[in-house]
Amino acid sequence: MHTREDEIFMLIKGTALLWLGEEQMELSEGGIVYLPKNIPHGYRITSDTADLLMIATPAGIEGMFRQAGRDVTAPRPEGFAIDPVTLAEAAEQHGQVILGPPR
Repeated sequence: MHTREDEIFMLIKGTALLWLGEEQMELSEGGIVYLPKNIPHGYRITSDTADLLMIATPAGIEGMFRQAGRDVTAPRPEGFAIDPVTLAEAAEQHGQVILGPPR
């Protein structure tokens, strides 16, 4: 859940399930959803691959990804995984709330 940003989620290619609060919806190519701040949401890609565009406004959430992720200009280390503790710390510092495991 974002406490600072609204988000727009657009599925360019593929299929996905998306939850917004208690509502569940299926998205196909071209599907777009507005996700207001302070409303729990999540998604699951249901196709083998997908292309999606996520827009968050105002800016700031990218700091969480930089803090918890890795430098994508370097080769991906074998066995790389994002540490849940590091992700939780980054989320808290950047106004995100992790509410539980994915559905």
